[in-house]
Amino acid sequence: MTMAAERQMELTLPMVDDIEIAAARAAGNLARELGMSSEKIDEMTHAIIEACINAREHSGCADNRIYLRFVGTSIGEGPRIDVWISDHGRGFDPAEARSRRPAPGMAHKRGRGLQLIEAHMDEVDITTQQGGGTTIHMVKYEKKS
Repeated sequence: MTMAAERQMELTLPMVDDIEIAAARAAGNLARELGMSSEKIDEMTHAIIEACINAREHSGCADNRIYLRFVGTSIGEGPRIDVWISDHGRGFDPAEARSRRPAPGMAHKRGRGLQLIEAHMDEVDITTQQGGGTTIHMVKYEKKS
């Protein structure tokens, strides 16, 4: 890779069971190509899986599609992957969704998607509006020491 090499990938995936695995594999392959460590790739792919599942289960979009864009760069400080995951659904209130998180220590099987995304990524920005769809922009980077 050159000092400022960039790779881009765009995918439009149907909202079907397990499609999040295809999205995660595509991003993982890009990250490996850029030299990102396995630990960082695992964290990133986990966040991508959660975001795709959230879009599939909660967006209510008529076109039943998830739109993904990955931009990977390899710069002096190490690889960086920007991920955008979008849907054309009904949108949601992120603050309200965060308020429904299960309390620590309580038994739960679901409801931690946003929390996992935020824990595994270095930056997370959610743009959403009622009836206007949702885009989650996530960034994973690996700074060299």
